[in-house]
Formats: sequence, structure tokens, C-alpha cells
Amino acid sequence: MGLDPNCTSRDYLYGRLIAIAERIESIALHVAKENRLTTAARLMQRFADRPHSTWRTIELALQPYMQRLQSSRGGFLHNMRELLDQVCGMFQREDFQSERPLSGEFLLGYHCQRLEWNKDKDTTAENGGDEE
Repeated sequence: MGLDPNCTSRDYLYGRLIAIAERIESIALHVAKENRLTTAARLMQRFADRPHSTWRTIELALQPYMQRLQSSRGGFLHNMRELLDQVCGMFQREDFQSERPLSGEFLLGYHCQRLEWNKDKDTTAENGGDEE
């Protein structure tokens, strides 16, 4: 199963969001040569239980990492911001604001989003290019 870019299920979309946040922060940490867990990884359980308030915490924590990436990985950051906006725009307002716990479907969205990047990385490597 691959990423379904048209899926508007609340849980699936939240899974995609946390994957995007994790990717942004992990690239920023890699650039800074820091080796530690991302905020998204540390807050995964809390996110599953209280997605809306935890997403706010995660997104606000991303801001310094985005600032770091602006100069060194501007294209990557632009693409990630567009993807964040696109996924957020797919939510129904009530679904986004709900603190109802997430079902396991959020993990499907999370892993499918990550798999999509791995496919892109494999294609880029086959073509002899750089992934970022």
C-alpha cells in the first residue's frame, strides 16, 4: 500500500503531519550534526491521545529548525511547508480541532508518508542525484 494523497480521514492526515514534522526536524538535526530524537518522535504517544494540542506543540517547536534550514536547505524547506499547508488544508475544521484520540490509522498515514519519501530517494539515487 502506498500513500493516498486524496485520503481525508482525520487520523490518516494527522499521521502524515507528524511524519512531515519528523522529517523537517531530522533533516535540520542532520545538518547541525546533532544525533537525538525529534520532538515528533518523543511526543508520539501523547500525539495519539491528544492530537490537536500536541500538534500545536510540535509545530511551534519546528520553527527554530525551519529557520536553520532556510539558508542551507531552502528548496527542501519550501517543499515541506507546501506539503504541511496542503495536508492541513485537507482537514475538516471540526476534525482538526478535536482532541478525540487517534485510531491506528494515523500510523498508516505516518508510514505511507515516510515510504513515499523513500521511494523518491530511491528514484533520485537511481538517477545519480542528491535526495535533498
